[in-house]
Amino acid sequence: MIWVFFIIVFGYALVIILLSKELLTYPKTIIDPDSEKLPFTVIINYRNEEVHLPALLKSISNQSYNNQLLQWIFINDHSIDQSLTLLDTFKADHPEMNILLIDRIPRSASGKKDGITQAIELAKYHHIITTDADCTLPKKWILSYNAIYTAQSDAHFIAAPVQLEQKNILLSTLQQQEMTALQLITLGSFSFRQPFMCNGANMSFTKKAFLEVNGYEGNKHLSSGDDIFLLEKLAAKDVMKCHYLKNKEAVVTTFPKQRLNEIISQRARWAQKGSETKSLLNKLVSFQVLMMSLLFIINPILWHFSWITNQMFIGVFLVKGFTDFIMLVIGNQFFENIKWKYVPINFLIYPFLVLAITLKSLSKPQWHGREINLQENPPD
Repeated sequence: MIWVFFIIVFGYALVIILLSKELLTYPKTIIDPDSEKLPFTVIINYRNEEVHLPALLKSISNQSYNNQLLQWIFINDHSIDQSLTLLDTFKADHPEMNILLIDRIPRSASGKKDGITQAIELAKYHHIITTDADCTLPKKWILSYNAIYTAQSDAHFIAAPVQLEQKNILLSTLQQQEMTALQLITLGSFSFRQPFMCNGANMSFTKKAFLEVNGYEGNKHLSSGDDIFLLEKLAAKDVMKCHYLKNKEAVVTTFPKQRLNEIISQRARWAQKGSETKSLLNKLVSFQVLMMSLLFIINPILWHFSWITNQMFIGVFLVKGFTDFIMLVIGNQFFENIKWKYVPINFLIYPFLVLAITLKSLSKPQWHGREINLQENPPD
């Protein structure tokens, strides 16, 4: 019992702190405004995003980059709102931009995988960037990618940071702190040359590399994972060509979920792809987070029945609190978005959220009105 206790408690602290601290030493990508400009194809899937598209389109039009070097491909995943109308209008109002609007042809259980695969066939340029329709892009977003591809000319995969829109609401800050932790773990895994996590809302790869690993072949049965499974393939091919774009000008902003059930369903969808990954580090981090959350919840019960000592009871809260605090301090140096007054409340809530997500992931949660991991039939 004692050995299990110490493995969970100190294993959690060791894994999280080791990965998080890499933010402080990982080299920053420097933007040189005079460097040669590479062309890029940007791929964006959307489904019923009329609420968020205006902000995205405004940020696209504000990019500090030559429009002649950019191709924008939007893939409509059976939207039934005014999304397509918004994009048609935007395209008509910006004839100087190379914008391609296409419809998804279902070939797998994942709209994003289908959309990206279709867009790759139409992509004019070697370097591909993906983001989501519910995001806003900083003005120097493309410049940031240009900078890292200039510095790492042989790179075939780039992961980049994502943050949530700052709102002074408990649920939003809970998601914001979680996102900060995920970004730190992502960067840490790249630093240790064991990358296993990234975010499809802000990533890039080369067309050649995508085709060489046969894209998403082998995991088309999963609704999610358009990001980590491609990373996994390209890291297996040559991990030295996989990099993290550390620059505040590259941070994409997305929106937090407004309801608890939406948070749980989204995270459960993410969790389900964990069983398919080959990364031992991914499984280790997931295991430690789950076990520490369970121990946090049952700690008072174990202490009440004298199954652990007073020191062990206090130690669980102290170690987890110290680890989470250090992680947030490190993350705040880059993102500068931690609402500290909510940290104690989120400290108490988050273990229960982890447990709820784990239980939900054992079922088949719906997402955007669809049952996940269910392949649609292609049109005749």
